[in-house]
Amino acid sequence: MSAQSGNSPDLTYLRKLLGDAWVDAEVLGEKPTHPLGLWQKSRPDNLWVPYIEELVRFILTDPRINFAAKDLKRKLKAEYVSTIVEMEAAVFLAQEGFAVRLEPFAPKKGPDLQADWAGVPYFVEIREAGFSWEEERIQSMTKEIFAQLRTIPSTYRVDLTIGEGYTPNSSKLKAAMAVVVDALQALKEKKPSNATLYYAHPSGKLLNLGGDYSDSGPTRSGKEKQYQDIVDQADFSARFSDIGKEQNGTPATVSRKPKFPPKPVKTHERLKSILLDKSSQLPENSRGIIVLEVSEQFMLSEFTIISALYGDVVVQFPPTSGSGESMGQLTAKNNECGFFGMTSRVSAVVIHTRVFEPGQIKSSWQVYPTNRANPDTIRLSLAELERFGDVGDRKHLSA
Repeated sequence: MSAQSGNSPDLTYLRKLLGDAWVDAEVLGEKPTHPLGLWQKSRPDNLWVPYIEELVRFILTDPRINFAAKDLKRKLKAEYVSTIVEMEAAVFLAQEGFAVRLEPFAPKKGPDLQADWAGVPYFVEIREAGFSWEEERIQSMTKEIFAQLRTIPSTYRVDLTIGEGYTPNSSKLKAAMAVVVDALQALKEKKPSNATLYYAHPSGKLLNLGGDYSDSGPTRSGKEKQYQDIVDQADFSARFSDIGKEQNGTPATVSRKPKFPPKPVKTHERLKSILLDKSSQLPENSRGIIVLEVSEQFMLSEFTIISALYGDVVVQFPPTSGSGESMGQLTAKNNECGFFGMTSRVSAVVIHTRVFEPGQIKSSWQVYPTNRANPDTIRLSLAELERFGDVGDRKHLSA
């Protein structure tokens, strides 16, 4: 499904579901608090509002979708992000020809959707991957820092690097930002083209005019050693660059301080954990599908998905006699320690990604079938799998 942007949405179906008063206040009002209204106020030509309107229109008018209006109304107001993902999946499956029921086990716990094809039920559990805790930390601190620096006029831009000990709305972050604000005031008077601030909580701070600090080598004075100690201990730094003219606010970037030695990225373990948690919502001995929405995970690779679902790649060396025999062809396969090896409830995982094209939002649906060959697992035929999206080069995993 796609929806094109428009400057003056009439929102007929959002009004029908949520009520005129709520839409006028929370989507089109002067002081909205709902994400839809915040998008509409900041960018009246945004894609999201007409996109959600089109999803709601389809759900309200298509006879292939069965739902309780009061539940959808409540969830769209209070659980916006996860509800949008469920709506997208329901609309996609209905367009594919399924008869779809939202919350089929309500009021009991269970899968988000039931999708029937020719009388055969498929149970669908849906989850947005969202940000990891670390990404949420950086995102939240970025918003907090930008809001503060936006109010401080200066001729500088600042690139901040923040250590892992800082968290949003903490006294430690507030103390570091107070030092940044003091540095901006000092730079306003001294006017260097570049400067670097080092901050080691709670009291170590050094503003080095001219850029990054470099001591004078082995014959350091006491002051130089003190400065170097601050630089070495600093878990927060700010690099200032003069942009030549005063702005109403101070533009900034925020990045995390790299760890030494670097720690391995374990995104695949996080995905595996999310999927295992969701699989418990699916009934046993059924055709279970998990839809994982990963649009926010812009750095998520195919390798990470494969590792999470099927296990790590293991390279095998063919056996040799050891008497000068040449080594044969190396082979690589997954070690089957991935998500699918841990559950019999899931027949396939569908990776959903939103694609933003000029003037519209579209969706990509990639299907990953289980490789679990145990008799307790229902494996789907290729025709079944292709109703849920693009199977790609994984057709050999179909029943």
